[in-house]
Amino acid sequence: MGVLDQRALRTGLHRRLEDFDVEVSEGGEFEIRLSVDARRALDLLRRLREDSEISMRRLVDLTAIDRGPQGGQGARFEIVYRLQSASMDSRLRVHVPVEGTHPTMDSVVTLWPAAGWLEREVFDLFGIRFRGHPDLRRILLAADFEGAPLRKDFPRQPNLALPKEAER
Repeated sequence: MGVLDQRALRTGLHRRLEDFDVEVSEGGEFEIRLSVDARRALDLLRRLREDSEISMRRLVDLTAIDRGPQGGQGARFEIVYRLQSASMDSRLRVHVPVEGTHPTMDSVVTLWPAAGWLEREVFDLFGIRFRGHPDLRRILLAADFEGAPLRKDFPRQPNLALPKEAER
């Protein structure tokens, strides 16, 4: 997708998403970045997937960013959805700021079933809960692990021993 196609897509997104309070900007090479409030995120993602002119049918990735405690200057966490439309030959990143000491987002498993694993990973490593997820439990760490190791305030544990290899 060239620069002109990118501009056309950005303009088209503004027009198709005007009922959402969404910020559309350049996100990097061949990718557009959208930012939306957490309360409108699920509706926006549904529109991006189901609108035939946008057609973001593929969830490429879902992750989180911890900006650290900022003392009231914006949300600490941000969920990032990377979407792709094969028919439109385009990609988007949707950034959703998530507030609170116990951050929670709506699950997108009903839109993209593969999100089930990705949301579990974000829950496991960042402690962000996904409302409506059918099986939200740890996926990488032991069930009794306490905390969220990718949070910036997670205590460093330099002397933590690696787990012993399981007996066979």
